[in-house]
Amino acid sequence: MPSAGAVCPPLIVPIRKHVTGLSTTHIDTSTLVEITSGTDDCKLYFTANGTKPSPFQRKVAGREVTFKYVAPFTLKAGKRTLKAVAVSRDGLRESDPVTKTFIVDDVGLASTTDYQTDDYSSFFETTDLETSDSMLKSRPKTKSRKKTKSPMRTKTPTMKSTKPTLRDSQSMSRVPREAWASSGYYDQQSSGAYNDYSTTTSTPQAPEGPFNPTNYSGTQINVWGNPPANWAGLNGNVGSGASIPPVQYGYLTEQMIQGCNPESKHVTVGDLKKMMQMTQHQETLPPPREPTPPPTRPPPTVTRPPPAIEAPKLKDPPLNPISPGGGAVKENICHIYAHMLDHAKNNSTFRMKISEPKIGRLLEAEFVDEGDGYRISLVMGKPGIPRGSIRKTKPPPKTKEIKKSSSEDSKKKKPPPKSDPYFAMETEDLQTEGTVKAYPGFNAEQDAEVLKKAMKGFGTNEDDIINVLAYRSNPQRVEIRDTYKTMFGKDLIEHLKSELSGGFLETAKCLCMSPPEFDAYNLRKAIKGLGTDDDCLIEILCTRSNTQLTEIKRVYKEKFNKDLEKDVIGDTSGHFKRLLVGLIQANRSDSKEVDRSKAKQDAKSLFEAGEKKWGTDESRFNAILVARSYPQLRATFDEYSKLSKKDMEDVLKSELSGDLLRGMLTIVRCVRNKAGHFARQLQKSMKGMGTDDDTLVRIIVSRCEIDLVQVKEEFQKLTGQTLDQFIADDLTGDYRNIILSIVTGGPPPASAAKSGKGFVEATKMKTEEELDEEVRMESETLKEDPTVTPAENFSAEQDAEALKKAMKGFGTDEDAIIKVLAYRSTSQRVDISRTFKTMFGKDLISELKSELSGGLKKLCVGLCMSSAEFDAMNLNNAIKGLGTDEKVLVEILCSRSNAQLKEIKTTYKTKYGKELEKDIVGDTSGHFKRLMIGLLQANRDESKEFDRSKAKQDAEALLQAGEKKWGTDESRFNVILVARSYAQLRATFQEYAKVANKDIEDSIQSEMSGDLRDGMLAVVRVIRKKPAYFASEFYHAMKGLGTDDDTVCRIMVSRCEVDMVQIKEEFQRSYKQTLGMFITDDTSGDYRKLLLALIREEKPTKGWTLPSGDEDED
Repeated sequence: MPSAGAVCPPLIVPIRKHVTGLSTTHIDTSTLVEITSGTDDCKLYFTANGTKPSPFQRKVAGREVTFKYVAPFTLKAGKRTLKAVAVSRDGLRESDPVTKTFIVDDVGLASTTDYQTDDYSSFFETTDLETSDSMLKSRPKTKSRKKTKSPMRTKTPTMKSTKPTLRDSQSMSRVPREAWASSGYYDQQSSGAYNDYSTTTSTPQAPEGPFNPTNYSGTQINVWGNPPANWAGLNGNVGSGASIPPVQYGYLTEQMIQGCNPESKHVTVGDLKKMMQMTQHQETLPPPREPTPPPTRPPPTVTRPPPAIEAPKLKDPPLNPISPGGGAVKENICHIYAHMLDHAKNNSTFRMKISEPKIGRLLEAEFVDEGDGYRISLVMGKPGIPRGSIRKTKPPPKTKEIKKSSSEDSKKKKPPPKSDPYFAMETEDLQTEGTVKAYPGFNAEQDAEVLKKAMKGFGTNEDDIINVLAYRSNPQRVEIRDTYKTMFGKDLIEHLKSELSGGFLETAKCLCMSPPEFDAYNLRKAIKGLGTDDDCLIEILCTRSNTQLTEIKRVYKEKFNKDLEKDVIGDTSGHFKRLLVGLIQANRSDSKEVDRSKAKQDAKSLFEAGEKKWGTDESRFNAILVARSYPQLRATFDEYSKLSKKDMEDVLKSELSGDLLRGMLTIVRCVRNKAGHFARQLQKSMKGMGTDDDTLVRIIVSRCEIDLVQVKEEFQKLTGQTLDQFIADDLTGDYRNIILSIVTGGPPPASAAKSGKGFVEATKMKTEEELDEEVRMESETLKEDPTVTPAENFSAEQDAEALKKAMKGFGTDEDAIIKVLAYRSTSQRVDISRTFKTMFGKDLISELKSELSGGLKKLCVGLCMSSAEFDAMNLNNAIKGLGTDEKVLVEILCSRSNAQLKEIKTTYKTKYGKELEKDIVGDTSGHFKRLMIGLLQANRDESKEFDRSKAKQDAEALLQAGEKKWGTDESRFNVILVARSYAQLRATFQEYAKVANKDIEDSIQSEMSGDLRDGMLAVVRVIRKKPAYFASEFYHAMKGLGTDDDTVCRIMVSRCEVDMVQIKEEFQRSYKQTLGMFITDDTSGDYRKLLLALIREEKPTKGWTLPSGDEDED
């Protein structure tokens, strides 16, 4: 037996008849399993995977694992382990877990249609929509039925019946019953449990199963009043002599039924309520002056008013100012109905319009919270006209003049502030920096249009959503949300809810809120429902300033119509409640002055209230930590260290515990280093198995425009690993991408602004002057930023000697080779190669080939060649032999300048004695051959001038050759893309987007195929941004199973001394991970070492250890 005040462990019992020789744990898929506890008024939680139930953290990694027990359920076939606990109503006590393993046989689902679940669609209280992988299964709904009945269990192979059940009796009619009514035999005239649906029905049908899962209040009803093991007549096997007790009601309910229904007529619950009201009304009336003559009818009919037992008459619902809410669906609908009637009475126009037509059934309904009101939209059927059969007229398109005026108006608009004023309310003016900053080219209408198209039709373009929400400041995102509602009549957050899910949805939704709205939303989410998220309360209330807390309280009251302080008081207790209530008052001193004598007094008070006292005076700690300013508290902590050998955090850990300890530790850590506190919380959220998504999203979104740069620095000091790498290892999919985009910061990916729908919409909104300026800026010569630079104090003889020594004798010193080749420029490595042959009479490349292997050999060989030799070698390898590697031809010929192409042709002729052009002609064909030959002529105009009128002509020619032509004139694309300068083609792409309303890349994708499509796309992407093109090639070479070492080595050798720094930046911006992370994950050994050395990320960031100490208290 449990001790006094403890909670009894639950019982896990299969509901079925005992079968001799068959274990109680051997059941089938139709057998219901019940969980009970001997402790009254407790809640039951269980898991179906054998793990211990966690009532207050039911989801792990976004998936529900712990279920709240509501009604008996069935299990899928196989071996299933259930583990259950009972939790007291206040959540403070918990029973020992109970485990039971079942062997479940599959008997098919042929008879599961008897389960009707209209009134209760799921046996589990869960908000997780993706529970298909759960070991539990709920009964399917039937599409249409006239009556709703309680679930009935089918017979299992082990439950044989020798007598026919009442299901076999087809002539007996079924009496409709309420969800709280039993299906057993009893005297309905005496109980009044049935409504008067039929006067011909005499006796209700015997049950086929002894169990009604739930009534409308969600509680279980034991119809027989006996333990499951003692139930008789299971599965309809009720013997002729079996007596089934009547429905079990509570004492008060039985008294109401007997007192309010003496005529033994069946009544509804609504009738009972009316009769009670009539009885109370009669008791308040004064006694009549004259006595009533004795009635001729039976006394019960005289004392009870007839309306109480008659069918209720249809009346207009009461016109109340506010509906009850709180889940009362029927009452809320009646409230709307009453106000619509009132509106029709007072508005003749509305009354005439709605009363004239004949209206069919309800087709669509939508309820939207618009912030300052609720919008209810109904679509009713029109008799005789199917929905969608009539084409609706579209509004006329906007003219060019309107677009011009809108662009001019957008010019006149004031630029958005750098950050929300809420962020400026921090406790102290510290030098901090956020990762998310205001986007310079911000246009709310354009961003709203991009988001609309990203969520339009089948599927969702998550990249477009990320590229807008993750790269705009909070004021800009709020403006986008307002503009979205103005343009499309929909709330952006509600639209995101219908398209996204999981952590990605939560992050996108939070980004669309203003900071005080975001904090108020998280506080409300932490308080409502079962249990309280104390960590959320601590994080927000213990880290916000007075001004921020005042703003949070205002928004909380405005948004939820509740008082934050009252909600916190109702959900917390003890000294922790006093701490939070004290913080909510927002009365902390804002003074930056320090009173040293007061600090000594406070330190002494804390010492006497804690270490010097038997027990702890928590109120003393509360009063000082809540009221003093941050500078004053720092001085107090310094003075305390003089009185005690312990640090303030150690004192709190030894004197306090639980939520109170965590709250006060948060205050102390924020006083000392707020960025360090949030870094610690981020580490906790991703530590161990699973991720605390709520905490992760809450911190990233709330700090991304305040001090996330400093948080990242503190995180790396704490864990020895970057926050980016931590997130990349712990999250997946679009959720990871949006979090990494916020953490990384910077401008959005080049593809977001320079291609696709975003580029088209941006181009259409700009004037020609703006477009010209954009082309000029993009055509400016960018400063090359390589990772490999010439070594100082270079000596070819010493390096040649070091390489000879590394390859001498048995084995090879790969580290020595990497140390030389990875830190010398191309010209220095070529000089080393010549010196090596002069000193030792051997070719360095041949020696490397004989000593190394795999990707390391390819990379070292390429590093010992000049750029032209390396490109010529790769082209020759792509052409010679069986087949052709067109990818190599595209990459080299489409990305090299005229001078580089001429040098490649000369080197190819010298090295292989062949003409490169003839080899390509012999190995390619069709339009792809013409594209390669055209590029090989090296006749592209390399000037930075462009002609807008010529760009318009070329754009129109491309449109006529592709989108507007049956088939495609590839030669026209070839002429323009091969001959025009980069600046001229950028202007042409702008004009093409305006005339075709489509990006040039999208047109090439739809009009061409194969190698020609890849070649044309490579030309366009190189023109737009060459580093982004090579970043994409890197990504696809390492993505998925296996690595394309040829591509990785080719790009690494050719770009490490040109623009590798820009390639790394574009890679991280586009794929949310650093290039070093990808290389570390995808390669190994000395090959990985050399690659990381060439991009100057020599130390792999894999692996980390938790800092020692105090994980439990955190």
